[in-house]
Parts: sequence; structure tokens; C-alpha cells
Amino acid sequence: MRLLFLTLLLTLGTAARAADEPPPATDPLAGAPEPLAEAIRQYGRDANRWAYTQRRIVYNGKGRVQDETLVRYDPSQPDDVQWTLLQRDGQPATEAQVKKHRKDMAKRVKDRMTLGQLLELSRATVTSETATDIIYEVPLRKGDNQRLPPEKFQVFVHVVRAKPALALIEVKLRSSWRVAGVVKVKAGDVRLEFASVLPEFTPPLARIAAEGNASVLLVPLARRAEATRTDFKRVTPYNERLKVKLGPLQLLDF
Repeated sequence: MRLLFLTLLLTLGTAARAADEPPPATDPLAGAPEPLAEAIRQYGRDANRWAYTQRRIVYNGKGRVQDETLVRYDPSQPDDVQWTLLQRDGQPATEAQVKKHRKDMAKRVKDRMTLGQLLELSRATVTSETATDIIYEVPLRKGDNQRLPPEKFQVFVHVVRAKPALALIEVKLRSSWRVAGVVKVKAGDVRLEFASVLPEFTPPLARIAAEGNASVLLVPLARRAEATRTDFKRVTPYNERLKVKLGPLQLLDF
């Protein structure tokens, strides 16, 4: 079941780049329609300047809590201590749990294929629009990651015209697909919701929700998970001390 959520819980972003490294050959936002491109640029400028507390809850198929964690994220700290596990399943985290969680987060960031790397922003199309909002459908790139067949997914990005700013990203599974031969993913949805914290700054990611249904060797499985972020605080990123420049698509960790 963990494989299902690693597949469904996609995130938007590109890796940080050292200031003395050569710039990327192409702009990842080249050809993307406005105001979608500007909304992503604005998000990227502010995303790594927020410290926050995150509560993540995973529910089993019967709706019961299977796992719950409370963590604090602070990008003003060195990379290896930015994540601090505060509680697990309602109990204060032990020193060993804190160390293990930091190790797990480092591995997750290193190994992850992010949604930003998979989106083909230049092919985004408008599905609906009003005087205040625009919804884009953005296809996945073909050939970048064979484990995620592009034709199986739909990605919708909701943009507020005024700022412009990201309001919501939805990832939907179009039809069932088989993973590793024995896991059949039948349904899956992910929502990334953005909320204003301070009116002068772009809304940060405030909530992530995911649910999916699958079967392993014909045994049905279902899971639901959500992560909410609160207690936001503006900070100066530690990477700025190292002269690291962030790309226009900033990591959205889950």
C-alpha cells in the first residue's frame, strides 16, 4: 500500500541549484501560458521562506487512524535538521524517532520524482475561467518516468487572477493501472490546497489530501491521508547563506 501512496502523492518542484553552477539549458516555464507561469514564479519566490507545523494523518480502509505525526519544518536551519518530529501517534517523539524521521525525509527528497519535473507546462490548456479564477489542465510529459504513464493521469491547476497565485492543484487517476505486476491501482486523487497567511505574500501550501483504492493479488485495499500546515512563520532560508538559488518550481513536501 505504501507504493500506492508514493505513486499518488506527487509533489511540485525542482531541485535547488548552486549559484556558481551553469543555468539550466531551458526555462521550465518557457511556453507556459500566463497567468499560470507567473503564479508558479510567485510561489517559488516565497515557498521556501515559510516555517510551519505539519500534522499528517493516514487512515485505513475503515476510516480509522493508522498513523499520525506532528512535525515542525524550518528552512532557516541546516538541511539535515530542518525537519523535527514532535509527536508520533499522540506521544512525544523520542530522540531515536527524531533522528530516524530526519533520515527518512532526506531520503524521500533525494529519491522523489516531483510533479514539477513531470508537468509539461507549455501544453497547459484552459478548461474553465471566470473573472477571478482560471483552471488549467496540464498534461504529464511522455517518457520522463515510465512508472507514471501520462495517459493515466489528469492534473488541474487553479489560479487566482488577481495576484496571480496558485489556489489548488488536483491530480486525478483517469483509469486503473497495474504497478509491479501484482498491485492494481483502481482510483486515486490528490489535492494540494493553498491558503493566504499574510496578504502581502503569495499563499503557501496549507493542506494536502489524498485517497486511493487498489488491490494486491485481488485483495482490495483503500487508504486516505491528509496533511495540514499551521503556525506559519516567515524566515530566511539557510540556503541563502550558502549562495544557493532556488528554481521557479519549489518543492512541496508531504
